[in-house]
Amino acid sequence: MQRFAFASLAILPPLAFSQQAGDSLSTVVITAQKRSEALQQAPLSVTALSDAQLEQMGAQTLADVARQAPGLNVVSSGPGQNILIIRGISSTAGTAGTVGYYLDDTPISASSNASLLSLRGLIDPSLFDLARVEVLRGPQGTLYGSSSMGGTVRYVTRQPDMRRAGAKASVTLSETDGGWNREGNAVLNLPLIENRLAGRLAVFYRREAGYIDRYPIDPNNYLGIAPGGQKLEDVNTEKTTGFRAMLKLRLDNQLDVSASLFKQKMRLGAPFQIDAPPGGKGALIQTRLMPEPSVQDSTLGNLTLRKGFANGELVATSSYYHREVRVAEDASKVFYYFLSPDPQTYVYPLLMTGRYINREWTQEVRYASDWAGPFQLIAGAFYHKVNAPLASSIPVTPGYNEAFGTDIGSFFDGARQATVSERAWFAEGSYRFLPAWTARVGLRAFRISQTFAQQGDGFLNGGPSSVVSDARDKGYNPKFNLAWQIDRDLLLYATAAKGYRQGGPNNPAPANVCGKEVAGLGLSDSALVRFGADTLWNYELGLKSEWPQQRLTANGSLYYIDWNKVQQQIVLDCGFNITVNFGSAKSKGGELEIAYRPTTQLTLRATGNYTSATLDDDVPGTGAQRGDALLDVPRWSGSISADYTWPLRTGLQAGARIDTSYSGSADTLYEPDSPFRRRGGYALSNLRITLENKGQRWTAAFFVNNLFKRYGQTGLPVAISADLPATRRLAVTRPRTIGISLSYVY
Repeated sequence: MQRFAFASLAILPPLAFSQQAGDSLSTVVITAQKRSEALQQAPLSVTALSDAQLEQMGAQTLADVARQAPGLNVVSSGPGQNILIIRGISSTAGTAGTVGYYLDDTPISASSNASLLSLRGLIDPSLFDLARVEVLRGPQGTLYGSSSMGGTVRYVTRQPDMRRAGAKASVTLSETDGGWNREGNAVLNLPLIENRLAGRLAVFYRREAGYIDRYPIDPNNYLGIAPGGQKLEDVNTEKTTGFRAMLKLRLDNQLDVSASLFKQKMRLGAPFQIDAPPGGKGALIQTRLMPEPSVQDSTLGNLTLRKGFANGELVATSSYYHREVRVAEDASKVFYYFLSPDPQTYVYPLLMTGRYINREWTQEVRYASDWAGPFQLIAGAFYHKVNAPLASSIPVTPGYNEAFGTDIGSFFDGARQATVSERAWFAEGSYRFLPAWTARVGLRAFRISQTFAQQGDGFLNGGPSSVVSDARDKGYNPKFNLAWQIDRDLLLYATAAKGYRQGGPNNPAPANVCGKEVAGLGLSDSALVRFGADTLWNYELGLKSEWPQQRLTANGSLYYIDWNKVQQQIVLDCGFNITVNFGSAKSKGGELEIAYRPTTQLTLRATGNYTSATLDDDVPGTGAQRGDALLDVPRWSGSISADYTWPLRTGLQAGARIDTSYSGSADTLYEPDSPFRRRGGYALSNLRITLENKGQRWTAAFFVNNLFKRYGQTGLPVAISADLPATRRLAVTRPRTIGISLSYVY
């Protein structure tokens, strides 16, 4: 019945989420196309979630954002371990994602360091003190470049206010499965020199209890729990702290200079994943012999200059982004599987560690016109430099050689130094050739150069090995758009756009160990060193509409995507994973967003998404066959929500919100015989009740997340050592969480 409801929604005419004013849904202004414009007049498929909506939702993470943005799927293996998929453009391979990910004007996807492998995936920036989140669907290659082939997600921060001082603070206390969670946020805005200088400081803190228990592995059965083994409760704890500081200087009425510093540190006590078997629904447990803490430390500094002219605006922005991820993974089961019964006769504790660093410099200069005539232009230049060293190792645990009569110095030691340099020039022009018709043409020209040196040693590596190489690529990303503004409330548009994702260095798989196997797949030894770029074309028809008194907004789009030379991950029998370019894929579907406000007190919203993304070719070495669905892409997904407010007495107002999001079943592996090939669909419901005193400026909220205690698989992370056929790590939904929050605004 639930699936039928969402299927019905998907045939309707994505939604202009907007703040409420009177009985209507008011205008939302976005900067998705790098100029300010009304959401309903922008001829592209985009969802904009305002700060008020994020607060109403109780949103904390990227996955929470995805619940209200059709076409966006977040494959989450835990906090800060995310893979983004838009419109079915799914790839678990490569060194760059298929979705652009930005904090203001800075890409924060940490490219060139196997960012798609979910253990070191996308950062989860705090959603506190944001102006809005924008989700752009479809290739954004003209304005956003490489890795925006499926779309782009932008976090837009609040800027310092020069006219008035203000402050806001909030605290939250909640309980999950008997453990207590705490969160606190505060922001202070200070005009330092009236209309000339202002500063803004936001700080945040989150500490969440775990809900997964860890048991030792049975030494004689790597799939079981050791008899009488000591249980460690709630090991998957999270502690996240950080701040965002901003300073804005107005040199004259047309010239602003802004500087900002963002820093966030996330510490996880253990992975947010269970082991299946022996874990599963109703048994949130891990079996490990070694502790697995991880740390993600991110810093972003930015300097932006905005110069206004009578006929446009010039923007120059420079950023430095540093992210370091340190992970530890228990490899005890893996070594027992491959090395038993000779020499290893029982499971012995072994640990793999990894350290991944990204140092990224980004500069962009662009001009956006505001001319009086029918022609408008955005043009600019972009530079991005990445320095991305990594190191991983599997040392021999003390006592191992004595236990099994071996003489192994190290199982594995590997390092890689990779750099990426990208230069691009872009322009997008629009021309209104009739009062209701506007044509847009965009083009981005780019050059990318990469260097990488990698070396490995140890028992698994077959001795020392090293590879030094470089790669270069250049090309163009065009975009064509035609918009018909039928009247003030109805817009039709058609778009054809190209998307591109860079190639890069492969994981250090030595030719003396894996060369024969790779040759059997029809590949040369060069496939062990590098892989190529993949590209796609997206064809789209869209509609945006508002109905009388702006009480109803209905937006939708249909698309068809042709994806070529798809970057695919192959797990080799020699124990290494590599990325190769195999075949093509197609994705087609539709998106829907509706908002309806029948009265001042009630707002209803619904989203629906249908995606059919399939392979056009067999993929050797994976089990994937022509017609198979791309991984982690549910065919059906959607959400519904209702917000109702009512006055209690003068200055006091109550509110209630309930929402349900649904993610359909999806393939998670290509192997046809694997018990982990497919995950089931699931629905999550949240309830939030608020009490607000506008005169005294405080708000209290009671909430229940995962109201009906639904279990769902949110990710099947790839191991940094190796995955085994009979057991995998599964990331699952957080159990029911009940809490209260208090906030005060000055």
